[in-house]
Amino acid sequence: MKKVAAIITIAVFMYSIYYDLKIGTLKIDQAATAMTEISSSNDSAQMKSMPYDTKVTKPGDTVISVAESIYGGSIPVPINQLIEDFQKLNDGVKPDEIQVNKKYKFPIYSRQDD
Repeated sequence: MKKVAAIITIAVFMYSIYYDLKIGTLKIDQAATAMTEISSSNDSAQMKSMPYDTKVTKPGDTVISVAESIYGGSIPVPINQLIEDFQKLNDGVKPDEIQVNKKYKFPIYSRQDD
């Protein structure tokens, strides 16, 4: 009888490990939705307070070249941050997808020496 109880206990234990690894106790969709809601609320609050300048792109313009023209030289933030902020301000438009003669919002940063 002890052997049968031990086998049943091991089987239940193995199944619980399988269930936890394959399915989990928190559904992935729920976790992803919760994380998206948290980050979007933070992003939208940050974007409302982020100043920007609206520019119409010309042939040959890139996000970096327009940002450099706004500052009259180098930009005061890393390029990765400029790209992320540009995408947030423009509803996910990627920098390599900008089109000629369209308006885009470019983030304005305060310089460290101001």
